[in-house]
Amino acid sequence: MPEGQQIQKMFSKIARRYDFVNHALSLGMDFYWWRRMAQKSGAAPQKLFLDVAAGTGDSSIALARLGAEVISTDFTHSMLRLSASKSYQKNLEDKIWGFADADAQRLPFRSSQFDGVTVCYGVRNIENRAQAFKEFLRVLKPQGQLTILEFSTPPNPVFRKLYDVYSFYVLPFIGSLVAQDRSAYDYLRKSIRAFPNQASLASELRLSGFKSIEWINLTGGIVAIHSGIKE
Repeated sequence: MPEGQQIQKMFSKIARRYDFVNHALSLGMDFYWWRRMAQKSGAAPQKLFLDVAAGTGDSSIALARLGAEVISTDFTHSMLRLSASKSYQKNLEDKIWGFADADAQRLPFRSSQFDGVTVCYGVRNIENRAQAFKEFLRVLKPQGQLTILEFSTPPNPVFRKLYDVYSFYVLPFIGSLVAQDRSAYDYLRKSIRAFPNQASLASELRLSGFKSIEWINLTGGIVAIHSGIKE
């Protein structure tokens, strides 16, 4: 089975426990990270955003709460179904009004359509990042912004070592206990370790054509927010 299909199957399996486990593993910090991502993205009324790899919808909700209109996409339909239900429960269906099954490497949208594109914890799961970045660039309007929230590399070596211990031992154990699927959280650990650090990801974005690239570290660099502009 191709890697993309394996990841899709894995997320389908853990979809209903996904939110609870995320909140537990991050000690609730994920809500803060989504809020900071939305603020950095420039989400505001009269702006249209594409939220790629939206999962169960917390990233889309953060954008909508700042007034943006949002189209949510994910390549795992069961995740997207939960996202639609969540937006309805929070009375945000007038803001999050589009849901689409979509592969980040082949987006079903016209060029220069969106004021912003956001991706939260999804870039690690893309087989061909360069192709996806080209797609993000294509669908953005001129001066539109890509915003990526992703696990990253703590710059402090002591804190990085502590984080490694947590991600290598605690994270898979809790994942197997609560989500009843250790393999999914073993994958999470491995994908975080293999992912480029802050400077390397910025270089990839630059090579893909984005300008004015910046990043900010949150919670000691456990996660980072990268942004880049389409000229």
